[in-house]
Amino acid sequence: MPQESRLTIFVVLAIVLGLFFVFLFAFSPVRRFLRSKFTIRTYYRTVRKIVLENDYYLINQWKNERDQSFHIDHIIIGDKFIYIIRDRYYEGAISGNAYDNSWYFYRGKRKKKAIPNPLIKNKLRADYLSSLTRLDRSYFISIVLVNDDCLVAPFDNEKGDNYLVSLSKLGKFIEANENRKDVMPFGEQEIAFAVQDLAALNQNGRKKQ
Repeated sequence: MPQESRLTIFVVLAIVLGLFFVFLFAFSPVRRFLRSKFTIRTYYRTVRKIVLENDYYLINQWKNERDQSFHIDHIIIGDKFIYIIRDRYYEGAISGNAYDNSWYFYRGKRKKKAIPNPLIKNKLRADYLSSLTRLDRSYFISIVLVNDDCLVAPFDNEKGDNYLVSLSKLGKFIEANENRKDVMPFGEQEIAFAVQDLAALNQNGRKKQ
């Protein structure tokens, strides 16, 4: 076999083996990345479906120039409540109390790390919007939305305005709150005021119905 042919075969084999090892070591991170991106898209489709089916108002990707760290993925303005929703994807399990500063995230049997409690930050987002809009804080419900295959240890939601909800249960959760008999629905002017005020404060300036 000519030397050039042997060299070509060697180069091709080296490239194939290199790609194989790159794939072998990168497959799990790539898989997790793609899966998380796909799940996040599913969040948006689910939220929009709930809004359209119930004739609610929706603002996606809410930001404000005063404090851009308070990014909100979805604001749903229902008939009785305003839902402040933050998307989260966890490939594994999480445990912790609703009022703990940190939770534990488990990926695999031996991988454990502390993470900030997303419920606390999202409650602050609801507090922040209430102060900005001067809408009563009792109108706001904070939701951290997680993927269905995330394992969650039980915890207490005794205050009733700050929840961890799995994606498949979001529709039923909102329906249950909107059907509460102890809460009066917004008037038309109240809803118009809430939508206009939140949209005006939104840095992105995108409002959807």
